[in-house]
Order: sequence, then structure tokens, then C-alpha cells
Amino acid sequence: MNTLMKKAQIFKLGKSPVVVLPTEVWEKIQNKFEQMQEDLEMYNSFNYRKAIARARKSKKFYTPQQVHKKLGL
Repeated sequence: MNTLMKKAQIFKLGKSPVVVLPTEVWEKIQNKFEQMQEDLEMYNSFNYRKAIARARKSKKFYTPQQVHKKLGL
């Protein structure tokens, strides 16, 4: 994030400081925020936590090849 902020320019608009970012930097910041927001919603989901607990209790393991095949990669 620090490398993104190096491209920021600070100006004054009247007495208030204004930060100007290039569009590509703003889009990267927005994407990161959206990812973090989705993660937060996911972690707060009861069904998600229940599925994690069930998976951790399970003794079944998958090889990398099986995972690859299940994901269709």
C-alpha cells in the first residue's frame, strides 16, 4: 500500500488538504477494500464457520491432484 501512496499528490483546496490519486491506484485500493469486505462477511457467516468446523473434524484428506481435479483446473 505504501508504494501506491507514493503516487499520491497533496494539494490545498481553500484551507483543506486534498489528496489526488491516479485512477489505477484508486482502483487497486477499491479492489483491496472489496476483498477485505467479502472476507469479513464470510468470516461472520454462521454457515461458513460451521463448514470450517466440520472440515476440521473430518479425517478425510485430498491429494493435490484430487483438489486440482475437483476444481477443474
